[in-house]
Amino acid sequence: MSAWREWLARARRELAAKPRLRLGAWVIAAILLLYMLLLQAERRAGAYTAYADEAARSALLARALRRDDWPQLLETERANAALLERRLWRADSPGHAQAQLQQALTALLAAHGFRAPRVQPGLRQPVSAVPGVFRVQAQLGGGYDGAGALALLLAVAEREQQLVVDRLTMQRSGRGFTVLVSAYFSGITAEASGPEDGK
Repeated sequence: MSAWREWLARARRELAAKPRLRLGAWVIAAILLLYMLLLQAERRAGAYTAYADEAARSALLARALRRDDWPQLLETERANAALLERRLWRADSPGHAQAQLQQALTALLAAHGFRAPRVQPGLRQPVSAVPGVFRVQAQLGGGYDGAGALALLLAVAEREQQLVVDRLTMQRSGRGFTVLVSAYFSGITAEASGPEDGK
């Protein structure tokens, strides 16, 4: 008789003679069976989730293929891109962008009758959420007469090249006026931006 058969026969005799050992063996067998069932259930759940995701993707692709308005969607996207291109400013470098913004703001102040107009450069940094777009700030101010400040704000709001008012301060008594504006520029490459422009 081989050693394996001898061990099996001895184990049977031990189990037959000792009820506590037999109960322990059944408990161990039940735990192993439960563990295997849990593993199988987990595998099935993973397979079902993968299948459901793939089915949802396939249904989405099928719906997309059945659409017949792709030319209109493309035309809408092109129109939106053209509008965005008109609203963004263009410059080759952050310094060029800052100079353009200062020149435009100085012209706006002069056109609306501000006394002693001031334009000070501000923050220059890339927009993290939109690759290829740079935010350039400047602060403008001066003294104004009558409705000049409101006319200037209207001109800022109606510019095709978008200007965003970040902060506005108006002094009623001395008729002082300060506005912090941001302009968004495209065309500035990462090489042209340099290390100092995120400050």
